[in-house]
Amino acid sequence: MENFLSSVRNSCKLLKVFLDSPKELGVTELSKRLQLSKGAVHKILATLESEGFIRQNEATKQYTLGYTLLELGNKVIKNHDIVDFSAPYLNQLLAQTKELVVLCILDKTDALYVAKLDSPHPIRFNVEIYRRFPPYATSGSRVLLAYQSDAFQQEVLSDVELKKYTPQSFASVEEIKENLRQIKERGYEMSWNRRNQGVTGMAAPVFDATDQVVAAVSVIGPTDRVQPQVDSIRNHLLQITSEMSEQLGHRP
Repeated sequence: MENFLSSVRNSCKLLKVFLDSPKELGVTELSKRLQLSKGAVHKILATLESEGFIRQNEATKQYTLGYTLLELGNKVIKNHDIVDFSAPYLNQLLAQTKELVVLCILDKTDALYVAKLDSPHPIRFNVEIYRRFPPYATSGSRVLLAYQSDAFQQEVLSDVELKKYTPQSFASVEEIKENLRQIKERGYEMSWNRRNQGVTGMAAPVFDATDQVVAAVSVIGPTDRVQPQVDSIRNHLLQITSEMSEQLGHRP
């Protein structure tokens, strides 16, 4: 027998209905969506309302989420550590791709890697964590920059002296801005040999419940090894970052 209480599970399902629904719902609609009787839904609503998880609009007699959920959500955010939260997802991605996996965040106008898992291959690319670098410098940091405001991008990119590391390096600020636009359009970054010859990096954003990008996850490795499996790696990366975002409360 499963170690679950059906009443608690149904209560959780009822609350989650509001994630992708109008602000208010009535008993009939909730009954239909949960495939429960109206009587059962009434009891669940009454219980949740007594604890502040649900509240009823006296004018419409319909129900909406209560303020207790807001308090709990704020508590989760305050206690949240992105590195600890990301650890199991990064480990899963490493197991799937066998390439270097890194977590990148923004701190003011700098980017930095705050976690990394090295590739098990003897020939592999490496990065230094906790070292600061410009947000336009790597695939992960460009993902973060792409989702910032125009004003922030302008601040970061103003008076930039671009260095040509490889023939594929960005030649102008306008080229970087176009790259940022493309990242936001397709939802991820793919970078071949831009900073290090023979290295391919791809990165995708992690969103929170407020639709803000809080981190980027990158997979980086030698181009000759990554290129043949680029579609598979990209799919794993997008699946992982989607799951992370969902756990943080993001709803596309």
